[in-house]
Amino acid sequence: MSFHQCENCNENVKYKTKLWSVFFGYRPITCKTCGIVYEVDERYRFLFSLYTIMIPIILVYMITAIFGIESKLIQVLFVLVLATISVFYAANRIGFHKSKYQPIEDKN
Repeated sequence: MSFHQCENCNENVKYKTKLWSVFFGYRPITCKTCGIVYEVDERYRFLFSLYTIMIPIILVYMITAIFGIESKLIQVLFVLVLATISVFYAANRIGFHKSKYQPIEDKN
């Protein structure tokens, strides 16, 4: 389930906006047209944290063990590259829902 447009006004949500939300700790996204706030589902936070942290570390550990790479610098660089790819993937696949706590509009 991916989030591509606002449920209220059908305004398209840009990939860049979702990427910034994921990159900076799953910050809420506010629709620029109607002001509805969307938050990341809790289950996606845990799942994509695994994608961006655990899976790259495990893959690098296995790859460096197979090829006999002992340099810690190369291992760290591999983890950073794989984690970056994972963040880009997460921004495309993450699910958002309307926040329970919407801002109150002033009726003046």
